[in-house]
Amino acid sequence: MVAGALDARLRDHLLAKPNLFTEAASAAVASFQRPVLCLFDRNFELSVGVQHDWSYRPLVHDVLGLKQNILKLPAEKYELDDSDKFWVANSWSPFPKVAEEIEAQLAKYKQDVDEVNHRTGGGKVGAEFDGTDLIGNTKHLMNAVNSLPELTERKKMIDKHTNIATSLLGHIKERSLDGYCDCENDMLVNGTVDRNTLLSLLRGKGTKEDKLRLAVTYLLSFETPPSSELEQVEATLRESEVDMCAFQYVKRIKALNTQFAAASGTATKSNIVDWAEKLYGQSISAVTAGVKNLLSDGRQLALTRTVEALMEGKPNPEVDDYLLFDPRAPRSGTGGQFKGPFREAVVFMIGGGNYIEYKSLMELVQHSQPSKHVIYGATEILSGSEFIHQLAELGQKAGLGGGSSNIPLGSAQ
Repeated sequence: MVAGALDARLRDHLLAKPNLFTEAASAAVASFQRPVLCLFDRNFELSVGVQHDWSYRPLVHDVLGLKQNILKLPAEKYELDDSDKFWVANSWSPFPKVAEEIEAQLAKYKQDVDEVNHRTGGGKVGAEFDGTDLIGNTKHLMNAVNSLPELTERKKMIDKHTNIATSLLGHIKERSLDGYCDCENDMLVNGTVDRNTLLSLLRGKGTKEDKLRLAVTYLLSFETPPSSELEQVEATLRESEVDMCAFQYVKRIKALNTQFAAASGTATKSNIVDWAEKLYGQSISAVTAGVKNLLSDGRQLALTRTVEALMEGKPNPEVDDYLLFDPRAPRSGTGGQFKGPFREAVVFMIGGGNYIEYKSLMELVQHSQPSKHVIYGATEILSGSEFIHQLAELGQKAGLGGGSSNIPLGSAQ
């Protein structure tokens, strides 16, 4: 529907003279290659919206509430953007590596301060300076004065990220977030789950949102989880007084999706909502099994694989049923083959995006030959907690869940 409305608007615009596409110089038009706009609905891949992540930037966003590059801690307010070199360099590193890097930066800073102190302290205590000593010492002093602003900025940066990391560490220990990340990763990537670990996390530390996100990830990771295991998960959630609206909503969508698949006779991987089979490319057809796994951690999201296939513009069962809208083509309905390959893509997620998808698309671009350019956009950028609130509100409106709501829904839009 959104693509159809956009197509109509662009067609109307192209009829106007002049328009945005004819105002450019002819030379620029001749060299211009149109980008492909890929529109997705959040139902395309639900688990990415709820799972916990172990990278620095997603952690800061999810756990500490980063909003519009501003992070508010109880005692401080920090700006985290491209002007912060440490933030740029370590945004996507696992949290333990970030902590190590802060330690290394602090050690280097102390070493540099000691070096300045040594140079300006005078090497000959009690000795008389001759002219050469005086000139040499003056140079050292001038160098020290010139290095002070840089050292001061480095110290501010180290203090800032030390405070952020310390705050994160407190939440990680208090909520066992490392355990949640490990368990969800096993389910989504390896297709396995240790029942004792799963139930232990649901009964143990963590907020009610953490437990709900883990349970929803479990639900999405397995096409047909054992009924006894599923009942245990639901019972454990109720024991922890977790509101079930979001869980029951996802369960309902999954059941409807299965019915849709049976009615249409299509394979699971072609459904509206993609389950574990398609989430990380574990069990795809022989044709798509050859799609390169370009990510450094060995995972590639369904969104990233699909965008890569759309940019290649070659026949591919994964994307052959996608609708193609071309405002310059005659009005002969939708469909047809994409005229690729495309060097540029705009990927837009209707219903909320997240840093995990952003990172996945970044890694696709970094490893692509020839080079690609991708812009990622969304109606809003949601943390896992914010997304689970929205699922809970949808479940509540659908009359699912039951019991008193233990998750406030005021923040859901």
